[in-house]
Amino acid sequence: MRRQTPKLPLGKKTTTDTESVDFIVARVYDKKRTNIMPPPQPKWKSETAENETQQQPRFTMGYWQMRGLGAAIRMLLHWGKFIHGGAEMNFRDVQYTQDADGVNNWFKRDKVDMIQNANPLANIPYLIDHEEKKTIVQFLCICDHLGRKIGVDEKDENSEQRLRNAQIAMEILDLRNNVIRLVYKFPNSVRTQSEFYERLPEHLGTCKKTYEKLESWLQFHDFTYFAKKDAVSSCDFHAFEMIDQHEHYQTLVRGKDGEDVEKQDMLSEFPRLKKFYAEMKSRPELKAYFESKEYKDFQLNNHTLANSWDGPGPSSKR
Repeated sequence: MRRQTPKLPLGKKTTTDTESVDFIVARVYDKKRTNIMPPPQPKWKSETAENETQQQPRFTMGYWQMRGLGAAIRMLLHWGKFIHGGAEMNFRDVQYTQDADGVNNWFKRDKVDMIQNANPLANIPYLIDHEEKKTIVQFLCICDHLGRKIGVDEKDENSEQRLRNAQIAMEILDLRNNVIRLVYKFPNSVRTQSEFYERLPEHLGTCKKTYEKLESWLQFHDFTYFAKKDAVSSCDFHAFEMIDQHEHYQTLVRGKDGEDVEKQDMLSEFPRLKKFYAEMKSRPELKAYFESKEYKDFQLNNHTLANSWDGPGPSSKR
């Protein structure tokens, strides 16, 4: 049964003890008028403290109300906040709902504003570094910037760590691109629930080949993590997310007649990958993230807008 996106109160701004979240909700109505009032907009340019009604966060990220590429960015932000403290590394998470209004809020409003005032390459996800007055787009660039700012990546771009980090980041992005072909309705890709079940074993076989390369990488370097022996780098966050997604996908395998089959543990064949996954899951720096709804309840990818399907959501197995 397809899991529905959690419904949020219209126009409500929710603040938790772990992060400040601005929900870009469907519609906010003015009771005295019939026209639709736009919800609060993110600030593309950092303003002075005198003009702020509340403390400006160091970072603002924007993404759809799902995990997708946003998961690794949220993990990096949580890590930085834990290490450096909320006062120095606080962040705001702007989440666009997966419906027509969320699409309009981004494409017809915020993207237009960003193109005019901050970055002509406006895209989603985006990251605003308010301290440096920068608006950054493209997933790998955002991770690279955050990795240096929170201190998990070395600042010397010629360092061996940065080179290893870049290689793994691109390898993991290749794996995600394979996932996109599985879960979104592109030509010659999955278009129905039955096609998903038919293609899933093939996809997991392709994923296993990537796992073999990643396992060999860790073995070759004798590392626990991918770019440093015993310390996290920015590439590790997306690597964890993709392994975590496939821990879910492997539970959805069905027999030819749709019956349940004995589930296999993909990581059992890759002891170093399994250790990496367990180490990331147990990091105290990520405890707040793993307890958040962004991890536990959000859809893995944007199935609502794409009208696609990838089985029950991850919350069903937690």
